Amino acid sequence: MTTSIRAKRAGVHLNLSWHAFSCLMVVALLSGCTQFGPKIIEASRTDYNIAMRTTESEQVLLNLVRLRYGDPLYFLEASALNTQFSVAPSAQISSNLDFDGGNTYGVQGRFAYEEKPTVTYSPLRGEDFVKRVLSRVSLETVLLLDASGWSTERVLRMCMEKINGLDNAAQASGPTPKLAPNVHAFHEAVGLLADLERQGQVSLVRKIDGDEERFVAVFTETGRQTSTFARFTDLLGLDPQHSEYALTLHQLGDSKRNVNFQTRSFSGIMYFLSHAVEVPANDVDAGRVALTTSAGGGIFDWNEVTEGLLRIRSAKLRPSNAAISINYRGSWFYIDDTDIDSKSTFALLGQLFALQSKGNSGAAPILTLPIGG
Repeated sequence: MTTSIRAKRAGVHLNLSWHAFSCLMVVALLSGCTQFGPKIIEASRTDYNIAMRTTESEQVLLNLVRLRYGDPLYFLEASALNTQFSVAPSAQISSNLDFDGGNTYGVQGRFAYEEKPTVTYSPLRGEDFVKRVLSRVSLETVLLLDASGWSTERVLRMCMEKINGLDNAAQASGPTPKLAPNVHAFHEAVGLLADLERQGQVSLVRKIDGDEERFVAVFTETGRQTSTFARFTDLLGLDPQHSEYALTLHQLGDSKRNVNFQTRSFSGIMYFLSHAVEVPANDVDAGRVALTTSAGGGIFDWNEVTEGLLRIRSAKLRPSNAAISINYRGSWFYIDDTDIDSKSTFALLGQLFALQSKGNSGAAPILTLPIGG
């Protein structure tokens, strides 16, 4: 007599006596799925977690590549995830009676396990699209990311179009601009600020005076004596005699006591970072992507802007060393698994997308796991 147990991923065959099999079936029928439920959840939760995280990353990478080719953004949000598990034991008994007394008996048992997942996707549009994609990043969000341990330089290079008039390729917050940006002064300024912060010579803090909330950069007396501080204030047109400077957002006019930020929207950040996509030469030659002209009249290399921030490589065949990859227009686009800077920026981009949706109760998918016995 043979009993077979069929599961989703594996099958097990057992040779049992009539008595042993009967006991097994009685226990299974009495216990239902109570013994299997916790193990099913344990096995499936990690799988769903990995699958959801991977597909979200692939969607972001896909949209970056789309924008580089001049194709529109499109997001599908997983608004609901439901899966049903069922466990169904069954048994079949047979017998053959022979007139000469040679009777035989047979028993077959089956333990079936079935999973039925259902995912509901919703296009990101309307109010949700405006809030998450088109709205500019708030100063509070920028400072939250900075305080959460992300590199100040990485956060500012990604989220800012300008600081006190210093340009960070503001025109790249939309389709590829025709003329090359000059970002050297901006990069130098944020690098100096990051150096001062690493040395503990400056703090970006929130102050509350009654009902008024404001953000300020406070420099230590030691920090103000450094050449780094002198160069930083010179680049931003600040009065070096002060130790505290107000952090403002999108204000017009110049002030020697203000560090004024002009932030990008999430869409602007995506357009900006899309210039880190390395387009295959045949697509460039075919005119499938817009090109930027350098000051010398040649083709501008966007690595001058995105170097150390993000690099999205391309290959004809699926890469074996990719942290994340997608296939688009016949080529593979990917982030190298050893490119720590690019992986950090990509992770920051995902966190920023999540922050842009705060207060939107319908953004998170709900996972329901009913387990039937």
